[in-house]
Amino acid sequence: MPKDPLAVMLTFPPRELSLSERDLVREWLARAGDVPNCYISSRRSDDPAVYRRVVVTDGRGGQPTHLIHAPSDQSVWVKMTVGPPRQTDTYPSLRAALNSIRRVLDDGG
Repeated sequence: MPKDPLAVMLTFPPRELSLSERDLVREWLARAGDVPNCYISSRRSDDPAVYRRVVVTDGRGGQPTHLIHAPSDQSVWVKMTVGPPRQTDTYPSLRAALNSIRRVLDDGG
């Protein structure tokens, strides 16, 4: 039985975000006033489930609600809604993935 393409993408390790991508995450958080916290997990000591991912939290105990990353050697961005219900979606850009949570960034560069 063939595997779900999204499940296969999750097997690729996340790549490190570029400086411009990090800036975009900061801009998104600054504009999304009702998002309690968002950070980029980049310490090797971080939980492997969130390492090199954009982590969006809901403020209730600081638990992640969304994880966003670009799999190594892939040209898409994966957003996982931690749930419930648990859901995985792909987007052509980090901007589109962030805007799927809160639409606050212009569509252009």
